[in-house]
Amino acid sequence: MTNPCFLSVVVLILMAYIGSVELWATVSHIALILLCLVLLPIAYVLVRMARRGIRAKRLGDLVDFLKEHPKDVGVLGMILGLPSILVLLSLDAPRFLVATLTSLLACSLIISLVRGFYKTSYHLAGVTCLIIMAAQVWGQVLFATAVVIPAIVWARNLLREHSLGQMLAGSVLAVVVCIVTLYSYGLW
Repeated sequence: MTNPCFLSVVVLILMAYIGSVELWATVSHIALILLCLVLLPIAYVLVRMARRGIRAKRLGDLVDFLKEHPKDVGVLGMILGLPSILVLLSLDAPRFLVATLTSLLACSLIISLVRGFYKTSYHLAGVTCLIIMAAQVWGQVLFATAVVIPAIVWARNLLREHSLGQMLAGSVLAVVVCIVTLYSYGLW
């Protein structure tokens, strides 16, 4: 439930729906999100997996593949995420929608760039980013959802997927990126 790959799509669609005033604008924003953040990345990963002789049996296999190939996350961000932001800006999409996508993309690119040196938790960065941005859109009461972060830390530690420092780095990165993004978009 807290996987940022899935959660981000839900949050972005809700932001598109709530922030748009015209039906056509809402539909175009949601269609762009689904195309560039769901359908095309799934196709990309399926092709990459097929070339390596790997078959996906469940949706989680696609996420696992990306975890094992962090450079592909950077590639997807550059070829799909960045153009999505530019198209959303040209369509006068809600600023919080664009800012949230920008902060998610920035976290994703930074993590994929430093992954060779340090395994920063994308999971914690993504969830932290979504909590901060959602709280800015729907009110400070949503900061109460931050209680999920210790649960994620506990689960990730239990699964031995990250050290405490790697998870802390993910959350701190998200906080910094969100502050810079909100300030850059004039939303803070």
